[in-house]
Amino acid sequence: MTENQPIHWWKTEPWRMVQANFREIDMEDVDADKYVEELKAFHATVAMINTGGILASYDTQVEDHPRCEYLHGDSLKKIMDACHEAGIRVAARMDFSKMHFSVYERHPDWAYRTRDGEIVNYNGDVHTCLCGGFQQEKAFEILEEVICTLPIDAIFINMGGFKATDYSYRYYGPCHCTACQKTFRDMFGLEIPDNEDPDDPVCRKYSLFKDRVTSEYQKKLAAFIKGMNPEIAIDKVDFRRIESKTEYKRFLPYVPFGTSTIIRGIRGTGNGLPCTSPSVDFIGFFYRHVAVSPAMQALRCWENIANLGLMDYYVMGRLDNHEDKSGYDEVKRAFAYHHAHEADYRGMRPRADVLLIRQGAYEPSPDGLGWMRALSEGHFLFDEAEPNLLNDQAELNKYRTVIVSGVRKMSRHQADLLDAYTEQGGTLIVDGPTAQYDETGEEYAECPIRALGIQKINCRREDMVSAMLKIGEEDKRIFPSFPNSSLLYIGDEWVDAAYAPQVQEFLHLIPPHMYGPPERCYYTEVTDLPGLTCHPFGKGRGIHIPWRPGLLYRRDGYANTFGFMKDVIRCMGGVTPVSDTTPMLEITVDETADQSVTLLQLVNATGHFSTSYFQPVPLHDQVITIPLEKRPVRVVSLMNGDEPVWDYADGSLTIHAECEGFFNCYRIQCSGENNAQHS
Repeated sequence: MTENQPIHWWKTEPWRMVQANFREIDMEDVDADKYVEELKAFHATVAMINTGGILASYDTQVEDHPRCEYLHGDSLKKIMDACHEAGIRVAARMDFSKMHFSVYERHPDWAYRTRDGEIVNYNGDVHTCLCGGFQQEKAFEILEEVICTLPIDAIFINMGGFKATDYSYRYYGPCHCTACQKTFRDMFGLEIPDNEDPDDPVCRKYSLFKDRVTSEYQKKLAAFIKGMNPEIAIDKVDFRRIESKTEYKRFLPYVPFGTSTIIRGIRGTGNGLPCTSPSVDFIGFFYRHVAVSPAMQALRCWENIANLGLMDYYVMGRLDNHEDKSGYDEVKRAFAYHHAHEADYRGMRPRADVLLIRQGAYEPSPDGLGWMRALSEGHFLFDEAEPNLLNDQAELNKYRTVIVSGVRKMSRHQADLLDAYTEQGGTLIVDGPTAQYDETGEEYAECPIRALGIQKINCRREDMVSAMLKIGEEDKRIFPSFPNSSLLYIGDEWVDAAYAPQVQEFLHLIPPHMYGPPERCYYTEVTDLPGLTCHPFGKGRGIHIPWRPGLLYRRDGYANTFGFMKDVIRCMGGVTPVSDTTPMLEITVDETADQSVTLLQLVNATGHFSTSYFQPVPLHDQVITIPLEKRPVRVVSLMNGDEPVWDYADGSLTIHAECEGFFNCYRIQCSGENNAQHS
C-alpha cells in the first residue's frame, strides 16, 4: 500500500451489521435513541436501514419517488445521526427493482414486459427493467439526493439485475421491453428468447447479454457514487453480501454448512473484500414475521466466524417491535464473541489444500454443493471460488488440488490457467459437463482443458439411469473406502469421451440394464469405458470424472458416493484430512501471514437433524492434526480459556479438542523457530 492510497473504514473497522428492515408503518413511531440502544445490545458496528427506491423513508424531493406516508416518528436523518454518535456506521438499503403503480402510469416504458407485453404488478408495485429509465436514470437522481442529504457510510442495492420472478416465485420469462429488445438486437442481431434454457444457443447469448448489461450498470453506479463520496462502501465493489436464508416449501433439504459455503464462495481465493452472509431471521417471503429455529441462526453465525466472514443479522421490522425474538439470544452470543475477539481475528487468512471452483454465488450449483459437503465432512481444508474469480495463476499455485465441478461455461483463458497449474505440478479434478461452452455461450468443438487428455467428446448422455461402475480389485488400491463393495452408482448423466493413449483408466462402466421385475434385475455387460481417468501432464496430472458425483451427493447423500469422493481427494489428489472425527464437525484453520498465530475453529452441527435444528451434542476428545512449520508454545480456547492436551512432532500439531456447544476456537501461539531448526 502506497502512502497516498487511502485506508477505507470498511477495511480496518470491525463489521457487525444488523439489518432491521423497517416497514413503512415502522416509521410511524420509531425512536432513534431506542433503536440505537437495541443495536448496541448486539454490539453492532453497522446498521442497514431502508432508505429509498420503491419508497422513500425520508422527506424526498425527487419526482416519481413516493414518500412514505408514516413519517411521524424520528426522521431518518436523526436516526442516522444517533447511530454515528454511538460509533455505528450506517448502510442505506436501496431497491430500484419496482416502482409504484402511479409512477408506472406516468412512465410505462420503465416497466418490465413479458413476451406478450404485460407488466408484473405485485400489490401495487410494478417490476422495473434494468434497461429502463427508472433504473438507468431515476435511480441516480435518488442516490444523489440520499448522498447529499443523509449521513450514510455504505449503500446496498437490493434485487439488482434482471428479475423475472415475483415474491410468489412466479416466473415470467425474459424481459421483452423495447429497451431490452433493442439492446439485445444491437448486441447479437437476435430476438429475445421466450425462456432461459441453458442448452439453447440463443438463451446462452441472452445470459451473456444480462451479464454485460449488469456489469456495465454496476460500473456506472460505482463511478457515480464514488464520484460523490469515495468513502461510501458499495456492495459488490467494497464488500460482498449474500443472505443465508430459507423459504416456505422450498430449498430443501437444507445444506449442511450452508453459510460456510456462501462465505467461502464470495471470498474466493482472497480478493481482500469484507464478506458477509447475513442470517435471515424469518422463514421466507411468505412468513417474514416468524423466525427460523434459534439453533439454525446460531449455526449460521458461528459458520460466518469460522470462515472469516463478517457478522450480519437481518430481521423484518424494528428490533423493538419484532414479535418473534426467539433467535436474539443465540445471535447476540455470537456477536458478543466476535466483539470480544476482534484482535484475535485481525490479519487472519484461511489455510487450504484444495480449491473448489463451482458455479453460483446466490445459489451454488448442486454439483458444487456436493463436493463442498464431501470436503467439509471429510475434514479437508479447502477454499471455494466462482469461476469468474479464476484470473491469476498465482492464486491456483497455492493449492495442492483444484476441483472444478459443474462449470459448464469456461473461457479459453480460464482453461489455459488450469492447464498451466497442472503442468507446474498441481492435481486437477474435473467432473461432468464442465467446460462445455466458451465465455460467449458457443459450444467447444473439443475439450479446452488439455490437462485432462480428452481427444474428443463423442456424446453427452442423460439416459444412464441404472448404469453403474465396476470397482475391480486393481482399482481398490486407490479406493480403500470399498472393502465390501465393487459397485458405484452414477445417476442419469455421462460424458462419453475418447482419451489420449497415455491416459490411465480406472473403474469400468456397466451400461443401463433392466431393473424390473426383480427376476430380470441384473446386468450382463461390463464395458471398457472408464469411470475415472488420470492423465500425466507436465509435473502434475489431470483427473476426469465423466459423471456427476457432486450432484448425487448433494441430492442423495449416500456413503457410496461419499466414499468415492473422499478417495479421489485423498488418494489421487494427495490431500490428507486433518481428522477422522464425525462429519458433523466443521474444521477450519486460519493463520497470520508470518504463521506466528494459528486459529483452529470448530463448528458443531450435530444438532442438525433432517430439516430441524436443535442444540448440538457435546463433542469431547476430538483428535485433530494440522501441519505447523513453527513450534507451538501455547494452545488456548478463546471460548472458555481452557488449554487442551496437545502434542507437536515431525512438523504436526495434534490437539485433543472439545466442542461442547455450537463453537470452539483454539488460538495456537507459535515460537519464532520452525520445525526444521529442531530436526
